[in-house]
Amino acid sequence: MELNERKKKILEVIIRDYINTAEPVGSRTLSKRCNLGISPATIRNEMADLEELGYLVQPHTSSGRIPTQQAYRYYVDEIMEIQKLEKMIRTDIHRGFLNHTTELGPTMSHTAQVLSQLTNYTAVVLAPRVTNFNCKHVQIVSLIKNRVLMVVVTQEGMAKNIEMTLSQEVNSILALKLSNVINGFLKNTILSEMSSELIDQIQELSEAESKLVHEIIPHLKKALMDDASEFHSTGLTNLFNYPEFSDVNKIKQLINVVQEKHVLSEMMTSNDGNRIIRIKIGSENDNENLKDFSIITSTYELDGEMMGAFGVIGPTRMNYDNVSSVLNYIRNELNLHISNLLMK
Repeated sequence: MELNERKKKILEVIIRDYINTAEPVGSRTLSKRCNLGISPATIRNEMADLEELGYLVQPHTSSGRIPTQQAYRYYVDEIMEIQKLEKMIRTDIHRGFLNHTTELGPTMSHTAQVLSQLTNYTAVVLAPRVTNFNCKHVQIVSLIKNRVLMVVVTQEGMAKNIEMTLSQEVNSILALKLSNVINGFLKNTILSEMSSELIDQIQELSEAESKLVHEIIPHLKKALMDDASEFHSTGLTNLFNYPEFSDVNKIKQLINVVQEKHVLSEMMTSNDGNRIIRIKIGSENDNENLKDFSIITSTYELDGEMMGAFGVIGPTRMNYDNVSSVLNYIRNELNLHISNLLMK
């Protein structure tokens, strides 16, 4: 239902006040802040109407009202406007990307830290999949007997560590030789086209060494073709600052979601009407563990193709204006930074 301007103004003031104080808002408070030139009695009548329409609830007898999830949704869709961040904040964000992020891995960590610091909520960043990039270097490290560690580094600074058990013991000298052979392949052959026939043509390999390369290559392909993306999250403890999370079990619910990376990845990258800023409030989240939270996300791109996503998770009493403004600016900075980093 469309609200008239007076009801809309009253609802806006209640939401903003409750976001700031976490205290129910009464008619006397509103009469001082609305500047509508109407009496507290008239404001009480308007609040009663808003309560009947499902926008407000009265948590205790003779108390003020607090917004419902329906109210937050109306506020986000009909009232809120994404504002331009202050120049000093924009400058700090821009310098941060320039000064501290020369590779993708650190870029993702830095983005999470900036989001958490600027919003005081929990930040989550979904890194690009390694399969999107070119493999630069592989190093095989001997561990114990036939157990080795393969370190895969892409041209863009992404890295993956894969432990594997091979059919025979590998010492440090053999590990170095295997690394050199595989890196030679990477310079001259597209990994997806690397075949058994090509491996068998390497004359300097013994039969036993050739067998090891045959065992290693599938692990390397799987590492680069894996759909799973790396997650960076920080700021879980920020939520203890909010009274609605005094119940530790609610934080535990969020921790469970953050640990279910495939669930979080699907939620952050799902199509939502092609909106730049995507806002899910409380029960709008499909995951039962997020019913007490709001999550605001956006995506970053390279040449029009989505590379990953980022966002914040906080209470439904979230400062939607500020968070949306922060995400909108960081999205532009991240798109520019990713382009400069990967296209150079």
